[in-house]
Amino acid sequence: MLDNVRQLVQLIHERGFEPGDKLPSEREMSEMFGMSRGALREALIRLDTLRIVDARPKSGIYLRAGSADRSIEAMVLFAEADAPLAPDEVIQAVELRRLLETQAVRLACERRTDDDLERLSGIVKRCVAARGNGEKLAGLDAEFHLAIVAATQNDVFARFINVFYLMSRKRREVYFSSDEHCRQSVSDHRKLLAAIAERDVDKAENILRQHIKGVDVYFRTLFAASPDDGVPSSSSVVKRTKKKSATRKLVPADGVV
Repeated sequence: MLDNVRQLVQLIHERGFEPGDKLPSEREMSEMFGMSRGALREALIRLDTLRIVDARPKSGIYLRAGSADRSIEAMVLFAEADAPLAPDEVIQAVELRRLLETQAVRLACERRTDDDLERLSGIVKRCVAARGNGEKLAGLDAEFHLAIVAATQNDVFARFINVFYLMSRKRREVYFSSDEHCRQSVSDHRKLLAAIAERDVDKAENILRQHIKGVDVYFRTLFAASPDDGVPSSSSVVKRTKKKSATRKLVPADGVV
């Protein structure tokens, strides 16, 4: 079921449908996307629940505009389907992540256990080894930050923060394609580990703020330099092309670029 939903979101994005557009009929979409009517209908019901589409009786199905009532789960789904979030959504997500992780590192300093320190130390060692092998650190960086949140001993907090890392996986691959970003990450993680081990709340918070600020500045600069670009994928910034409604809706099923 989830694979069908993710596939449908990806196909809608690839065909160039934009917020407010009316989608083709179920029969047309079934043929266009190569999905059975039953699978398509179930996926559309899920997208309606997530407030990604709007099924209007006697009118049709419309792609909703991004809005505050769209769920976090919907944003994760868009990211996993490689459908770029809007630049302002990315910036806002980084801002919220900074606020939440700042509180997380404060709690981690107070509540961390020896097992938490051992886990964090092990991740740092793996980061150093990966750097030595020329590997990138997107996955290990996320693992380290999630381990800090786990050290709060608040499982709900950890599950909530995990959403941000699911949502930003592809952007993080872009960010950590830079060797300098990988080097800085390892350096900051070492400092964070030391501060948490010392239970130095203020020091840990300052280090984390500067650490996340670098990510924030990077994406703000990227979007400022390319104002018409979407959110970066794993290899580049995804270029959004504006297509006329009548043209994009007639693209055949084998015409995906």
